[in-house]
Parts: sequence; C-alpha cells; structure tokens
Amino acid sequence: MAATSRAQVLDLYRAMLRESKHFNAYNYSSSFPWPCSQRMYAVRRIRDAFRENKNVKDPVEIQNLVNKAKRDLEIIRRQVHIGQLYSTDKLVIENQEKPRT
Repeated sequence: MAATSRAQVLDLYRAMLRESKHFNAYNYSSSFPWPCSQRMYAVRRIRDAFRENKNVKDPVEIQNLVNKAKRDLEIIRRQVHIGQLYSTDKLVIENQEKPRT
C-alpha cells in the first residue's frame, strides 16, 4: 500500500472544498421551512471531517480515510453535475447584483 503524503491529503482537501463551492447556493427542502444551503453544509462537513482526523497516525487508517474522501469527492462531483442538469432560475436571495444608481 502506498504511503499517503501530507501534500496529497491537502490536495484532496482543497479539491473537495473547491468542488463543493459549485453547489447551488440555496436548496429548498420540504422538511425545512427555510432555505438550507447545500454548499455551506458540504463545506462545513468537509472541514469537520478533516479536522477530526488530523491526528491519525496509522498509515493503514490514513489510507482508508483518503480512499473514503476520494469516493466522497466523486459523489460531490456527481451531485454538482446533477444539480446543473436540473437547474432553475436564481432565487431573489441569490441575486447579489449591486443596485444601479
């Protein structure tokens, strides 16, 4: 099993954050009365997971975590792609244009 370097882990972390920023800003769910941000949720979960596992020293466990993160990155990519296929017009709260004066 190949050893996973710190640089590889950081590259994976950055790739996950970068890809999660492609989620639509708001997503209305029937179970929530307010708009929940899939983007903010994904970023928070990625950061929490990497912080939680930052002190892991066992190479086998590190490799397992890296493999799981790679699978999760592919899931994020698929979800972003699906969201783009079925996109709708931006919501009023998403339009951040400056008013004309």
